[in-house]
Amino acid sequence: MKILSVFLFVLSYVQAFMTPRIFQRSTHLCRASSIADAAIPSTPVENVLVLQDASTVGDTVRNIVAECAKEAIAERGHFALAIPGGSILKMLVGDDILEDGDVSWTTKTTIAYVNHKCVDMDDMDLATHAKARNLFLDSWKSAHTIIMDGTDDGDAEAAAYENRLKTLSEDVLPRKDDDNGLPIFDLALIGVGDDGHVGSLYPDRDEVLVGADGVSALVRNMILTVVC
Repeated sequence: MKILSVFLFVLSYVQAFMTPRIFQRSTHLCRASSIADAAIPSTPVENVLVLQDASTVGDTVRNIVAECAKEAIAERGHFALAIPGGSILKMLVGDDILEDGDVSWTTKTTIAYVNHKCVDMDDMDLATHAKARNLFLDSWKSAHTIIMDGTDDGDAEAAAYENRLKTLSEDVLPRKDDDNGLPIFDLALIGVGDDGHVGSLYPDRDEVLVGADGVSALVRNMILTVVC
C-alpha cells in the first residue's frame, strides 16, 4: 500500500498496513511500544517532494490518485483508496482527476475514510462524508464509499466499519497474508497539520492522553491505525 502524507507542501510515500479503531473516552487503544514495533520504514529522501504552494500540492495529489487508480485497475481490476478529512478533501476537487469520456476509473473504486467523527453522515459541519460529497465525491461516478452508520456509539461504529472492510472481497480490498488479515489499500492519503496532528489526534489537547500505558483519546472519532 502507498501512503501519501501531506504536510504543508511536502508529499511523502511510505509502506504500512492499517485497520480501523475508535478513539474515545477511557478506551485503551495502543501501547506506544506497539507502534514502534510495527517497524514502519522511513521515507526515502528521493520520495519527498517540496512544492511551491497549496495549489501545486493539490494538482500533484490529484495526479497521484489518478495514476495510482489506473495502475491498480490495470493490475487487478479495482482501486482501493483511503482518504482523510480536513484540507485534503479540498485538494481532491478538480476536473483534471477524472478521465475524459463515459468510463472513469471511479467506477472501479472503493473508498474508505482514514478518520471520521461519530456523527450523522449528513452533518455538513462535522461529517467527513458529507463534506466529501459536497466537494467532489458526487462527481466521482459510481465510486463505492464505505460509510458509518451515523450514530454516536463509538464501539458499535468501530466494529461495524471494521466488519464492512472485512466483508469486501479481496478483489476489491486485498488482505495482508498473515493472522491479522489487515486490509491493503492501493493508496492512503494522510494529512499532517502544521501543528503535527494526524487524523483526529491533536498534540497538547485534552482529548489526547499519552502515558506509559499508551495512547487514549476522549473524542469519538474513528481512525485507521497500524495494528496494535
